[in-house]
Amino acid sequence: MAEVGNIRDNKFISIITNAYVFLVGFGLPLILRDKYFDIMVFKYYYYCFCTITMAILIFGYLLILKFKKTQYNGKLSVYKIVKSLNITDYLILTFLIIAIFSTISSDYLYESFWGNEGRFTGLFLYIWYITAYFCISKFWKFKPRYLDLIILSGVIVCVLGITDYFRMDLLKLKIEMIEDQKDIFVSTIGNINTYTSYVGMIVALTTVLFSTTKQWKKATLYYASMTVGFFAIIMGNSDNAYLSLGALFAFLPLFLFGNSNGVKRYIIILVTFFSVIEVIGWINGTFKDTIIGIDSSYNLIINFKWFPVILFVMWLIVVIWCLTDYYKKNKVIEFDKTLKRIWLLFIILVLLGIIYGVIDCTFASNSGKYGSLASYFLFNDDWGTHRGYIWRNAMECYYKFSIWKKLVGFGPETFGILLLQKTAGNPYHQLFDSAHNEYLHLLTTVGILGLLSYVTFVFELVKHGIMENKKNVYKIAVAFAIISYSAQASVNLNVPIVTPILWLLFGAISAKFNE
Repeated sequence: MAEVGNIRDNKFISIITNAYVFLVGFGLPLILRDKYFDIMVFKYYYYCFCTITMAILIFGYLLILKFKKTQYNGKLSVYKIVKSLNITDYLILTFLIIAIFSTISSDYLYESFWGNEGRFTGLFLYIWYITAYFCISKFWKFKPRYLDLIILSGVIVCVLGITDYFRMDLLKLKIEMIEDQKDIFVSTIGNINTYTSYVGMIVALTTVLFSTTKQWKKATLYYASMTVGFFAIIMGNSDNAYLSLGALFAFLPLFLFGNSNGVKRYIIILVTFFSVIEVIGWINGTFKDTIIGIDSSYNLIINFKWFPVILFVMWLIVVIWCLTDYYKKNKVIEFDKTLKRIWLLFIILVLLGIIYGVIDCTFASNSGKYGSLASYFLFNDDWGTHRGYIWRNAMECYYKFSIWKKLVGFGPETFGILLLQKTAGNPYHQLFDSAHNEYLHLLTTVGILGLLSYVTFVFELVKHGIMENKKNVYKIAVAFAIISYSAQASVNLNVPIVTPILWLLFGAISAKFNE
């Protein structure tokens, strides 16, 4: 499982890992069998087949090399494998060990292993997620063109999602669906929450690459892809998009505000995003009888009287700035850390404002003064389409766990079993098989140890990915895609429709870069 010698340069290993990245990164988001009726099951089997096949071929080949006299002989020892592991490797192995203990000690061992009572994310799938991470991080050479293929697949998904907003159903996936469910299933991904979590990663990839790419042809392609992503994620009509976009817009300046070009690109990104909202507002008014429509906080921007004027002025500033730089050939001005520190202070103040709003609405009962934002600040059982109810009951169950179960959880993907009796006869007449919060879901299913090991793994992965690749824009883009997914995961669920892409990115950010 470790990088040994120049094994990455081996032609067979290269073919297998390249094929896997293509089949999962490009193929998984697009592949379907029976419309939406078995979308999760089919993508789950597809992912498992690709990953198991890759693992068998790679490790089988390595065994052959081990027992033959080759240039790699003697370099495949257990000692050298262990020696090459880094902190992120140890963290994810710790998570796997905890998941194994959680499964063995669970009252529902079979369900914990297969995850069949939930969304299939049992121990079995965790094993293949982690196997894929090691195979990609240790044996694959990161090639930018494969990241471009992942983006291309995402753009196709986005275009189909946009046409679904107009109820065109180009692929005829909704013909046999119940009428009330047609608007909540989108493109080749399915549920709008899952769809926007995927699109959030694509938006992050394209936005970072546009903001950092110096070649104008590539920058133009990334800009177009980013704009399509903005349309798709807003038209996806899921509030988890706020968190993905919020994380991207909040943390991107900490990377870009080192010079004048980064500031200019960030302003272009913001103006483009707000322009997309304005265009969608026009679409909603012009084609209101044929579209799904948007009922969210985006309407606060769309309905603001002076918004078009402000937008025009912002575009005018951008155009003048770009033309001035072009004709006068102004050099890029490098900044010290002051601007980044000011932006960090701004982020902190915004977070404090949000915390104050939540406390003021929830505990001081002052929700009336926040208008439409009160639905986000007021935490009760109805919050977030009943997420408040799920979270409260999940935490009550966790508090009643024994010390051992608090440490290792009730068993992977047994959340539905855990809450079945407690929420029986609930006022919403629903069955809750997911916490709709990946971190709370992990807390209850693999315990505090599992949660901490996973969160620390992601944090270290992103930190090292950025710190060790400061000039590698592709690795930075992957880091922001992971950040965007992780932000929306606080209100979303882990499913083998989108999460395999996340684990592919986990491996990619750790892989050796190949120009």
